[in-house]
Amino acid sequence: MYCYLYDEFIQENKRFERELLEVENRLTDLGIAGKISRLALFRNAEEMIRDEIDRGVETIVVLGNDETIRKVIDVVADSQVVLGIIPFGPNNKLAQLMGIPEGVGACDVLSARRVETIDIGTVNGRRFITGLTIPNFKAEITCDEQFRIFATTRAELEIRNLANLSDPCDGILNTVIRSAVKKGWGIFGRSEMQESTLPMQSLAIRSEKSISVFADGEELEGTRFDIGIEPMAMRVITGKQRMF
Repeated sequence: MYCYLYDEFIQENKRFERELLEVENRLTDLGIAGKISRLALFRNAEEMIRDEIDRGVETIVVLGNDETIRKVIDVVADSQVVLGIIPFGPNNKLAQLMGIPEGVGACDVLSARRVETIDIGTVNGRRFITGLTIPNFKAEITCDEQFRIFATTRAELEIRNLANLSDPCDGILNTVIRSAVKKGWGIFGRSEMQESTLPMQSLAIRSEKSISVFADGEELEGTRFDIGIEPMAMRVITGKQRMF
């Protein structure tokens, strides 16, 4: 059984009316229409999904974008139901990585039902799927509780789970550090960006000053971040053009 979860912005914006009707008609033609639930400001998404799972729903299909998926990731992963996506509006990086086109084309991907089981990252107990970035990074990292790295200059930190050249099914987070390294002597020296990639399962970030961390695009602020991975934690429907 399928449950289709409509995000609030789709319901409020008339420009999605025609596309939504086409999607609903295509789902009916494919024989995979199901219960429709609508997110609203004062409705708890997790409670709503748990109620549907208790009624026998096995697949939750999100109609929305990356922000919509963030609202349901915990309950979907904990319940071991399958997550499907029909992208609407802007900010659909996750759908692109999973090879899911916008609009009616996503219905055919759902019908084909190619299910993959992927890893999920965690930061301070909050889950993320694609990855985590720190644009202005100057802190200490403890890697897999074995060794430490100290950033002596400003750098960029990226932790990849589901991204290009990163496999979300290997139980590993790829940690990419980019920093400027000076080449040459004196006034004739110039800075070049160098990149190092470290595969690991856990990181502890400690900073003297508050820094901003972006997990799947959502900003978190603080001085302490504990990052880990939940291997093979969520089942998702993907398309032929998936990037992993």
